[in-house]
Amino acid sequence: MSTTIIRARVDSKHARIASEILSAIGLKTSDAVSMLMAQIVAHRGIPFAVQEDGYAYAMREYGASPAEVDAACERMDRNIARERKAGTIKRIRKVEDLLDDC
Repeated sequence: MSTTIIRARVDSKHARIASEILSAIGLKTSDAVSMLMAQIVAHRGIPFAVQEDGYAYAMREYGASPAEVDAACERMDRNIARERKAGTIKRIRKVEDLLDDC
């Protein structure tokens, strides 16, 4: 089995606590990440519910109002449309094509 290195920025407090929990159950962080990736492939998506709406997150993290979130979404939509028109956005390959590479 071929492997690859994945680098990610995570909250240092979460990383420390997660590492302690994983260590207590006999796993390394890399084991947990490998397990997560395998479950993403098996479920063809995130293997757990992600349900917080954008307004709640934005209000908690940034103090943004629903109107500010809506305005930001409109700006993103315009930017994406501009990038598509310019041809600078590339399509993501289908999951089936990615699985063929495994």
